[in-house]
Amino acid sequence: MHRAHPESHAMLAVAWRLGTSGKQVATAMLTSAGLTVSLAIVFTAILGLAAGWDIKQRRIPNGLALATVLLGTSFALVSRGVTDGAWAAFGGVAVGLAVWLPWWWLGMMGAGDVKFFAAAAAWLGPRGALSAALVTALLGGVLAIGWLVARKLVRRQAGGANTIVVDEVAREPDPTVRLPYGVAMALGLGVAAWIPLIR
Repeated sequence: MHRAHPESHAMLAVAWRLGTSGKQVATAMLTSAGLTVSLAIVFTAILGLAAGWDIKQRRIPNGLALATVLLGTSFALVSRGVTDGAWAAFGGVAVGLAVWLPWWWLGMMGAGDVKFFAAAAAWLGPRGALSAALVTALLGGVLAIGWLVARKLVRRQAGGANTIVVDEVAREPDPTVRLPYGVAMALGLGVAAWIPLIR
């Protein structure tokens, strides 16, 4: 019988260890990716809830914004580490406030929209928040045009149907003020969150 060389045993041991380590790394990557996608789904659900609330009541409650920023900060800390995660969450909130707070001061946007965007930006970090703000601005312009056209059509139809309805429509606030801008924000935040995952 031939005796196995010690080098063969050493090579087999190294190969086994490499195989085991590779499986562990692959498992860790799959677990991390799965966790990221799961949290992205949760984030998307929050955005959908905010958009629905804004459409129905023209406001986004403070409780939802608070829950969003707490979850977003937790996600940043877990995914990026304590130091980097804290800076990312803080930076995202700061960018969100810096972009939209002037519009609230000018009376062109509700405070609830600003607070919710800033809270949701904690999930994305400063760069993601900037991307989300850009997409939101583009979608918000399209939404505003569609909203104005829809209101004009409603006024025309109401004018031909019933003077009482005309009076009710005329007493409504300006349609740009009542625009559910939280919808555009939710879409912009969702695009910024999912595009990096899709890539």
